[in-house]
Amino acid sequence: MFISFLLGIVASATHVMTGPDHLAAVTPLAIENKKKSWIIGISWGIGHTTGLLLIGILFYLFREVFPIKLISAYSEIIVGIILIVIGLWAFYKLLNKNLHKHKEIKNIKAAVLVGILHGFAGIYHILIVLPALALPSEADAGFYLFGFAAGTVTVMALFAWSLGSVSQKASLLNKKKFLVGFRVFGGSAAIIVGIIWIALSF
Repeated sequence: MFISFLLGIVASATHVMTGPDHLAAVTPLAIENKKKSWIIGISWGIGHTTGLLLIGILFYLFREVFPIKLISAYSEIIVGIILIVIGLWAFYKLLNKNLHKHKEIKNIKAAVLVGILHGFAGIYHILIVLPALALPSEADAGFYLFGFAAGTVTVMALFAWSLGSVSQKASLLNKKKFLVGFRVFGGSAAIIVGIIWIALSF
């Protein structure tokens, strides 16, 4: 069971860090949240795991009648649109000096939503969950899925925390030009990846 748990962690870490859409979605939100950027990573990880498990369950229960591939294809397009919106939002925040006091809550909700949609997007995600069905016992399958969930949340939390730490340090050191450039990079990355994601969906 411990090996199944480790396999789940390795699978999730590889999956999360090799997805440019994953990283692009979290980057602008993490940069904006600074001290609490790790919460953005956790929120996205929880959302992503939820979406992935939902699409996996739907595929398993209704694979003969449910248009899973169609749902997956539309989810890819929606993810691309949301990435562009996140990027534009980052530029809006950069230009608008009057930050909303509830921005952190909105960022967390956005991270969860994008994570869920990422879980739904791409039939490939189902292949990530399928190894659980091939394991010798339900306990092994459960530990694999638990490891996958834990790995997804942890890896993205660390990624978001690292971005937030850089943003926070730049802010404390009053490195305004660097901070602006960093935020422009985050917003641009989200927009570019979003456009590519939509283009690849057709």
